[in-house]
Amino acid sequence: MRNFLPIAQRLHYENYVADAHLDLAGEILLRHQAGESGVIRKYYLDNFRQAGIDLIFSAIYVDGSVLPEAGLKNALAQIAALNHDLTYIADDVMLVKTRSDLERAKKQGKIAIILYAEGLDFINTDLFLLDILYDLGVRGASLTWSRRNMLASGCCRAVEKKDIPGGLSEHGFAALKKLAQLSCFVDVSHLNDDGFADVLATTDKPFIATHSNARAIYDSYRNLTDEQIISIGQRGGLIGINACSLITGSCIDGYHLESLVRHIEHITKLIGSHRVCYGFDLCNSYTLAEPRLNPKPTLYDCFESHREMPLLTAMLLERGMEENEAIGIIGRNLREFIADYLPCSYL
Repeated sequence: MRNFLPIAQRLHYENYVADAHLDLAGEILLRHQAGESGVIRKYYLDNFRQAGIDLIFSAIYVDGSVLPEAGLKNALAQIAALNHDLTYIADDVMLVKTRSDLERAKKQGKIAIILYAEGLDFINTDLFLLDILYDLGVRGASLTWSRRNMLASGCCRAVEKKDIPGGLSEHGFAALKKLAQLSCFVDVSHLNDDGFADVLATTDKPFIATHSNARAIYDSYRNLTDEQIISIGQRGGLIGINACSLITGSCIDGYHLESLVRHIEHITKLIGSHRVCYGFDLCNSYTLAEPRLNPKPTLYDCFESHREMPLLTAMLLERGMEENEAIGIIGRNLREFIADYLPCSYL
């Protein structure tokens, strides 16, 4: 892999690089509540630059401890915290709401942040709130996280192996319709199998699994079956490769990069490299943001930070992936996907 690392680094510096899932807004809020400021600059900016990152999907994840009463307040506080943190690094990072924003960020050498909701528990059945979230910059959503809500059922936690039955509720189908009206993308990561089938049967646009891997490689219900992977590919969607060792299975043997590569190779064999992106869900920094609640946390990321992204790309090249395929996976595929969901400009 060492011989391919310089090539991978060149690809990251010369081409578009993206990550489809990071709990950035939530971590910023946690650290702001602990008295910190300038969170992106302190914990992320240098790592983003070292990896050549151009685009980050920042998830709005609301912890169950604040649901249901304070869920909406927490989600809005995350958006506010992110926007406040961006004022410290306005020359380097910007929130993107339109296609012209995305183009402007690249032209000005800024890292683009796109907001999306990882679960809609916090809106309950009040779908009109999606209009407000859209105005604040939210451009996509998953109906649920790994738990049941009023819209759908989650697929359980990563460490669990159980089939959770039950498709979308009436409100869930209505939420899909509303998201389509707003031209927001749908994320099926964390959705159970019955819910996935309902999304597939109901929507006609491409959808994404921002941070899910292949169940055939590691038998976790959080991962996608081959049939689901093929369905996403046939619909023109995208699958983001998750770098949590509980999802890759490398929590067992410790071969983190090798495990990630196996998932990527399996999915690309089924639907092609143009339907794959990086969606790492790196959580170590988020986990460490609450030392009072979790003084001795267990960390599950497959690598320490985004600056190690080129190592994975190098291993893909070493195992025979063509450079153009790797260029798609590291960022081009996600940029093309999200461009179709962004309005051209502000009204």
